[in-house]
Amino acid sequence: MTLRLPAEADDWAQAWRDRINDRDAFAEAAADFDATFCFEIQADDVYDGDPIRFLVTIGDGVCTDAHLVDGDADYEFALRGPYEAWVAMLQGDLDVSESVMNGTFDVTGNTMTLLRRQDAVAEMVGAAQGVDTEFEY
Repeated sequence: MTLRLPAEADDWAQAWRDRINDRDAFAEAAADFDATFCFEIQADDVYDGDPIRFLVTIGDGVCTDAHLVDGDADYEFALRGPYEAWVAMLQGDLDVSESVMNGTFDVTGNTMTLLRRQDAVAEMVGAAQGVDTEFEY
């Protein structure tokens, strides 16, 4: 089922959680890793709406929750970037690691932990790319 972003963002988050949990490589990469991530799609020249924030919680190789949040939330790590960059990344046209290094995406949280767990993050991004998505903008 194709889900539209941003209109069906909460349903999209649930599908993302399912895709994460379908990935054996994620379970292996995220073993013994408990964290909450905020993934934020920000307004840009293409999308001028409110930020879209997903809170994704993982625990010992399982994504226990993924949902849309409105306002502030507690998390250990965040990845923020413009809508157009998210579209490109989710379509596989933009590498998340390179985009963090060149400033397209902003990352907050313990950098050393993220570097040690970059395979888990890459698996989460790969799972997001696997969600059948129609972009509204």
